[in-house]
This record gives sequence, structure tokens and C-alpha cells, in this order.
Amino acid sequence: MNKLVIFGILLVVLVIIFLIIILVISKSKISEMLTPLNIAQEDINNYLKQKYKLYKEITQFIKDNLSIKEDAFNNFFSFNSKECTPEELITLLDKTTYEINEYVDNYDELLKNKDFMKLKRELYDIELNLEATIEYYNNKLTLYDDLKNNGPTSFCTKFFEFDEYKPIKNDIKEITRLVNLN
Repeated sequence: MNKLVIFGILLVVLVIIFLIIILVISKSKISEMLTPLNIAQEDINNYLKQKYKLYKEITQFIKDNLSIKEDAFNNFFSFNSKECTPEELITLLDKTTYEINEYVDNYDELLKNKDFMKLKRELYDIELNLEATIEYYNNKLTLYDDLKNNGPTSFCTKFFEFDEYKPIKNDIKEITRLVNLN
């Protein structure tokens, strides 16, 4: 009887040790995914700030070089980019892209201006990097969510709190029209 009790206790201890090892490995695996997510998120914010700054130059260029309505781009110029989320900034930049495209479509002289074309090239470079980083971020986010919610690592999420991340959506249709260098 003593050997059976000792064997039972030993078995319970081994199971507990095994579960602790799985828990630690799972936490480590999920935590490893946070680094690339955070880096990509920071890169996206930097690209959005660069794009916002460049949009200020583009919209000011349009206002200075075309006879347009006085209230053109008012929503854009009154926006405070320092106190917003990346999603809000993307929405504003998308709306401004539509407005800029209207002027590009209606004023051929913009496309003949070397300074404007230089701004478009800068925007093209920023947009390529932004789109690639958003795609990378969303792919890593899918892996992160899979680790948190599926398989043995999902057991770990019951014991530890992990940050929630949202996918980032970027409307590339209108920006593609704007950055087209033809």
C-alpha cells in the first residue's frame, strides 16, 4: 500500500511539473510574438507621421499653386495628429487622399510640376513601406492570435493576461491613384 501511495504522489507531482513546464514554454512562445508586433506597430506610427507631414506639404503646395476654394483641406489642417490613434490618422489620410485626387484629376498642371512630382515620389516611397509594414503586422497578429487561442498555448492565456492588438486596415485604392508616377 505504501508503494502505491508514493507512486500516486509521484505521478501527481510529475503531472504538475509537466503542466508548469507547458505553461512556461507557452508563455514564452506567446511573449516572443510581442516583440515583432510592437516593432511593426512603432514603424507604422512613424510612417503615418511621415505621411501626415508630407500630406501637409502636398496640400499646402496645392493651396499655394492653384486657385482653389478657401476652405479646401480645412478638416486636414484643423486635425491634431498628436492626440489620435493610428486608425484615426489612417481615416483622415484616406479622406484627404480623396480630396487631393480631385485636384490632381482636375488640374493637369500639377502633374507637370517637378516639385509636385517630387512630393509624389516621396509619398510613393512612404506608402510602399507603410503597406508592407501593415501587411507584416497583420500577418504577425494572426500568428499571435492563433497562439493565444489555439492548441496547448491557449491553456496559458487562462493564467496570464496578454495585450490585445487590432488588425490595421489601409485603403490602398485611392492612394494608388495618387502615388501613380505616370
